[in-house]
Amino acid sequence: MTLQPHQVSSNLQINSQISLTSEQRHYLSNVLRLEVNAEFIALDRLGGWWLAQLGKDFNKADIIAKLENNSESAIPISLGVAMPKGSNLESIIRQTTELGVQQISPLFSDRTIIKSGTEIGNQKRDRWQRIAEEAAELSLRSHIPEIKPPLAFLAWLEYCTTLPPTHGKYICVTTPNVPHLLTSLQNTNSIDEQVIVATGCEGGWTTREEEMAIAAGFNPVSLGDRVLSAITAPVVALSIVGAFFDTQTHHR
Repeated sequence: MTLQPHQVSSNLQINSQISLTSEQRHYLSNVLRLEVNAEFIALDRLGGWWLAQLGKDFNKADIIAKLENNSESAIPISLGVAMPKGSNLESIIRQTTELGVQQISPLFSDRTIIKSGTEIGNQKRDRWQRIAEEAAELSLRSHIPEIKPPLAFLAWLEYCTTLPPTHGKYICVTTPNVPHLLTSLQNTNSIDEQVIVATGCEGGWTTREEEMAIAAGFNPVSLGDRVLSAITAPVVALSIVGAFFDTQTHHR
């Protein structure tokens, strides 16, 4: 269960006590069907795992142990994803969270149905963040991905220039004769700080957008010989990046 920001203090430690919210009490008692003195894992949003024990009245829980967890990707992965139609972004958030993404930026692109300047309400953004939180809990991650407010593609490219040094910035395209994402990862020798990947909506990126991305330091890459849907492409990209760095780490 993920703790809320107000429940996490800088001095959270063994013997600390957590006051549970009504939603957390419902989840623990009615969904997980835990009983008094039952134990559960609490995620502190800072990368820490804690073993907690329910109190007698279900209003509080006691921290009884600090747990080790190595479920995170070897390096941070940021995803910029052109918003697909309908609720498909929710599926992307859920699946890429399971695959280890650190940050997701929904993007307005030339071919998205939702156009730049459209106001995305806080209710929808809060729902996206809750989906990431739930997926992180189910996949036993120690970090919850940050879902950024939607940005126009050019604004996101500019934002990426403010981020720390990267292992590489990649835009996934269907243009012929570009290297595969895996090949590009294997051929990059820069510091392993993070990876940034951009995937398009149905119909892909326009030539103008690809040129803007290249000018911003992104490498155009392929995800294979088949054209993937807007929902599948980010999942495949995250799988490739995650598998590459996981195997690199295990071989060191």
